[in-house]
Amino acid sequence: MRHKEFFMSPVSKLFLPPPALGGCLMAGIFRDTRGADLSAANRMNHFPASPLVAITLVQHGTIHMLPARTSWRGAADTPILPKKSVLPPQDVPVSSWAQGDVVALTVGVYPDAWLALGGDSACTTLAPVLDQALEGFDTEDDATAGWIKFCETLENTWRDARPKTWQPAARISDWTKALATRAALSGSGRSVRSIERRIMRYSGHTRRSLAFFSAFEQLHEISRNAAGQPLAEIAIDAGYSDQSHMGRAVRRATGFSPAELNKAIEAEEPFWCYRLLGERY
Repeated sequence: MRHKEFFMSPVSKLFLPPPALGGCLMAGIFRDTRGADLSAANRMNHFPASPLVAITLVQHGTIHMLPARTSWRGAADTPILPKKSVLPPQDVPVSSWAQGDVVALTVGVYPDAWLALGGDSACTTLAPVLDQALEGFDTEDDATAGWIKFCETLENTWRDARPKTWQPAARISDWTKALATRAALSGSGRSVRSIERRIMRYSGHTRRSLAFFSAFEQLHEISRNAAGQPLAEIAIDAGYSDQSHMGRAVRRATGFSPAELNKAIEAEEPFWCYRLLGERY
């Protein structure tokens, strides 16, 4: 007689930074799929476009980076994500595929904080701190303890590196407003063009681009709390001119229409990150 085989659910954990690191770190995302009964298709991972620098540490398994909306078929032939990697801000959605079980942690860093900390593509500044704090984050409990240790270690470094006019920020929209204020108060030029140049220098984004990410964040918050509300009403509440305007923004940020995205977030495993980010609101 065969015994019934039991499978675990994937573990997804959202780590938020302490107030002292608000405006430096946005969040950490931990993912562990060991023991989960996931099909090859359900080992896809979809992420929205983001203004953040993303540091990813792969503790176990292999992750392949894919172009947006790419099928998992043939994913094994695409580039493998290094065990330690840095992804710059992305104006388009990002997808990946895990070849088997995986344990990984991604940390979102605001780009001006990344620069202030001396960050580079080789992750030579924050990686040692992450490695020390998160070495062997083999379980959710290990990762939680490591995240706390990482934040405690980083606080001293950030206290010395942060701009004098730095303001705490809990969300992208808060960070965008603080960034614009700092750009307006820094330097000698007060013209719109001077402020725009400083915003670009600090963040790598135009003011319009930052406004796009702030609006999308607000839309995600409103949508999460507006179950059953017509899309046209959600669009107006989120500050878009109409439903078509919102639809274009959602497709740009995610690669999907609002209806497709809402359905996928509710039911499809590859959209676990969207569900997880919803815990912030």
